[in-house]
Amino acid sequence: MPDKTNLIVERIRQFLVIAATAGTLFVNYLAGTGSINNKTPADISDQYPTLLTPSGYAFSIWSLIYVGLIAFSIYQALPAQIARFSKIRTLYIINCAANCVWLYLWSYEQILLSLSAIFVMLGTLILININLPSTDSPSETWLARIPFNIYFGWLTVATILNFSIALVFLGVDATGASRVFFASVLIIVAIILGVIIQFKLAIAAYPLTIAWALIAIAIKHSTETVIVTVAAFGVIVLLITALSGLAKSKTSLR
Repeated sequence: MPDKTNLIVERIRQFLVIAATAGTLFVNYLAGTGSINNKTPADISDQYPTLLTPSGYAFSIWSLIYVGLIAFSIYQALPAQIARFSKIRTLYIINCAANCVWLYLWSYEQILLSLSAIFVMLGTLILININLPSTDSPSETWLARIPFNIYFGWLTVATILNFSIALVFLGVDATGASRVFFASVLIIVAIILGVIIQFKLAIAAYPLTIAWALIAIAIKHSTETVIVTVAAFGVIVLLITALSGLAKSKTSLR
């Protein structure tokens, strides 16, 4: 049980988590409506086409992520959870701040600087997922673990995409067959990460989220046979990885 001083600090951080989530949602609203520099994130992305840019529907996963983060913010603020999430609250607040910074940098086409912000987002998500307390509670699984697992998976893909767009921005993106090869390599990197993270952290939602992105990439670039083939292979591998992880977790609970 935390002492009185730590209790006060944690209560403040509980409130700051809610405030950080609200602030992030507001900045996302501004960005999504083009209120920042009169351009939406999608407008900027369309200016720098890559073979890793997924079909537009894939970005709807942000709605699921934010619903999950709202649920987590409320759940962690309950009196019973004051000590349970102490290791990740500050990390989450930093993540929200980096998210807002990324949106502003991206909207003003500061593509290279935006990379630093998304790396901070990814780094904090890695630490959050490592430090999430283990649980057998279905409610905590759905209100805390799964939202961050999905967020982590999507940010992994988003970081790779941001890196690819940065190369286009710099004018050093490959062309022709080299462009397809480079995109395929980055897809394979995402697949490998999906497998490794699942077996290291046992979070099936992570490879499933990457599979979601790969399906959208294949649909967007359906005329690129190599990209579609590599993406399809990745989806199969990631689905098998996720299903094997789920089967293993069910077995361990018996």
